[in-house]
Amino acid sequence: MDAKDLKPASDHAKIYGCKAIIYGAPGSAKTPLINTAPRPILLACETGLLSMRNSNVPTYLATTTQLIDEFFKWFLNSNESKNYDTLCIDSASQLADIYLQAAMNGTSSSGKKVHGLAAYGEMATSVMGHLRPLYYMAQKHAYVICKQNVENGMSRPFFPGNQLNVDVPHLYDFILHLGIKNVPGAGQVKAFQCNETFDVLARNRTGNLLDYEPPHFGQLVQKAMT
Repeated sequence: MDAKDLKPASDHAKIYGCKAIIYGAPGSAKTPLINTAPRPILLACETGLLSMRNSNVPTYLATTTQLIDEFFKWFLNSNESKNYDTLCIDSASQLADIYLQAAMNGTSSSGKKVHGLAAYGEMATSVMGHLRPLYYMAQKHAYVICKQNVENGMSRPFFPGNQLNVDVPHLYDFILHLGIKNVPGAGQVKAFQCNETFDVLARNRTGNLLDYEPPHFGQLVQKAMT
């Protein structure tokens, strides 16, 4: 390399988009808020899409490891994916469970039936094999839905096993908790919680989001990227 390869840090910061984990209690409207994302495409790993019954968001239903692998191969490599700005996954928790069940049943890509820690290790490797390249994909936002786990009084995104509960939250720029919040000046309203409190895990790497932001992912992206 030489000096001409150097660019302002801001150039690198903006090229990779807004990569976010969205989690909350069941019924908190995580899925229908996909409609507010910039030019979204949805990878649905579970069939409970009733809340999207009036939506026209392009959706690929993938409830097996083979279909999930096929989708990511297309999305990461096809010029057609340039038609979409935001990849939405509903949900990454279910996606991980699909890989876990496949490992234990011998239907994963390895074709080997494994149990215990080996099954969880194979699952974690497969999931990160998709979520890590997505994080580093340029010119793309990510709206990654997770189920909620409450442990020792702290709400956080849920993944089966231990490894993904460390690796995924550590990687992504935003961890947003969706729910009814006591917002100063507005009362109890639905909002994204963007900064951590003693009872809710949240992250806002840009530092320019308020503690609570309106439940509109497109607006949040626009604010985070400025």
